[in-house]
Amino acid sequence: MLADTHAQDSHAAAATHAAAALDSVLAAFASLGYPREVVTQWSIPATDAADLVAELRAALAGNPAPRILEVGTFVGTSALVMLLAIPGAVVHTIGPDFRLEVEFDAMHCGFRDANLARTTHEIAAAAAELLGVRDRLVLHRGGFATEATFAGRSATVPAIGSRLAAEHGPFDAAFVDGLHFEDAVLADARLAAASVKPGAPVLFHDAIGYWGSCVRRALARFLEDAPAFALSHAPFAALDRSVACLSTAVPAAEPPAARLVHCFGSAAPRVAGHIARAITTQFGPLAAEPADDFSRGAAEALAETPRGTRAALPALIALGSLDEATPPGADPLAALAARADLLVLGLTPPGERTAAGPCSRPLAARVRELDALGFDAYDAIHPFLEPFSHALGGSCVLPRATTFLATSLVAVRRGSAAAARVPASLAPITPAHARTIEDARTQTLHSALVLAHFRERYERAHGDLAAAGTRIDDLNHRLSALSAESAQLPNLRARLQHMLDWRIHVGRHHFWRRPGARI
Repeated sequence: MLADTHAQDSHAAAATHAAAALDSVLAAFASLGYPREVVTQWSIPATDAADLVAELRAALAGNPAPRILEVGTFVGTSALVMLLAIPGAVVHTIGPDFRLEVEFDAMHCGFRDANLARTTHEIAAAAAELLGVRDRLVLHRGGFATEATFAGRSATVPAIGSRLAAEHGPFDAAFVDGLHFEDAVLADARLAAASVKPGAPVLFHDAIGYWGSCVRRALARFLEDAPAFALSHAPFAALDRSVACLSTAVPAAEPPAARLVHCFGSAAPRVAGHIARAITTQFGPLAAEPADDFSRGAAEALAETPRGTRAALPALIALGSLDEATPPGADPLAALAARADLLVLGLTPPGERTAAGPCSRPLAARVRELDALGFDAYDAIHPFLEPFSHALGGSCVLPRATTFLATSLVAVRRGSAAAARVPASLAPITPAHARTIEDARTQTLHSALVLAHFRERYERAHGDLAAAGTRIDDLNHRLSALSAESAQLPNLRARLQHMLDWRIHVGRHHFWRRPGARI
């Protein structure tokens, strides 16, 4: 708990520094003729700037003069934020350095009221001079790992990343925010990971959501061939945070039971029963053994399932083993495969905090490993659960809030008795299928969370309007009452005058008229 509190305090401090730095950078651009409302269309958002600075400050603590590699300069917004928020840092940033007009045309930006003939590096250098950090900003013109640019094949630049790393590396950290095509991100990730010191973080922008689909696919492909690395980023529900960290450090994670609750909320106790139903419906009765404590619920639910006349197949339930195995070199998949011909494997895409385990791996990597062990992998669990789930949740469904267990598999040894039980409707998935499945699941979850977010905003606004309508109705009622009272004013005035004209009133009778009273 104390560690969590300290981390929150550190992030809050980083967010404060990042916000101040970003505000100063935007003010510098405005003074150069590039208004804040225009720059913010393509600058790093404040929430991502806070995450970027927090990650860097944690990784570079105690280093008085860290050297940071940035891939994707544009006009230098992120580089300048890093320089202001991390005193003493030197940022080597690389970008094509096109004229701003070329970049704006590629991005279909309609703003044309500034000097668009200046190159992006000229603007970055001018802003750095205004901010007093020009001596710590090193601009490199070119591509990093690819010559391609956002402007298309008609505007390419030489790839100089290998030379840059050899001359100025290894770096203490890297931030990759370059060309967002999948192959380009993958090439940048591989070269950036080789350009930093051992254990140094490689950070990526736009790794979540629609902008991040290409980035996330590239990072998954990177992780397939680099098991020593782990990915970490904010929960998908944090819709405005998209910075991810690639590192050899094992990310901290809560126990599987806690992550189950993060994902399914109050429906978490029903998940084991649904998984058991998915397996027995498709593969028949199983004599299941749990491989870990987290799998006991599903094993017990399988034991309670009616078996009919079919013999029960031996099976091993391992919902919490593979995501939790540490260190990565001690992956127990081979040991699990030696214990049964049918495996129910709980798998989570890597990266999402509150969902992924310390050793979550890309689905394609697990499929490839199973194939090498003589197993076919079947995507039989998640599709079965889809009719029980809904983007907006509810009491009778399984509302999903994270990617926890989203890529779980049933693995069957080829040629075994269990293989004869595989339904004809199921086909083994390949690594290529696995990449598509994982990408679709993460993007679908993101879409569902966006939908839920806007529904919540609508309902809140609708509730505010209803409350405002109630207040308006109350005011109208009071105005009507006042109007009715106003209509009675002449009568009230006459009655008052009558009371003033006579000194004594007894019921309807009055006596002793005042001198000068009207008759």
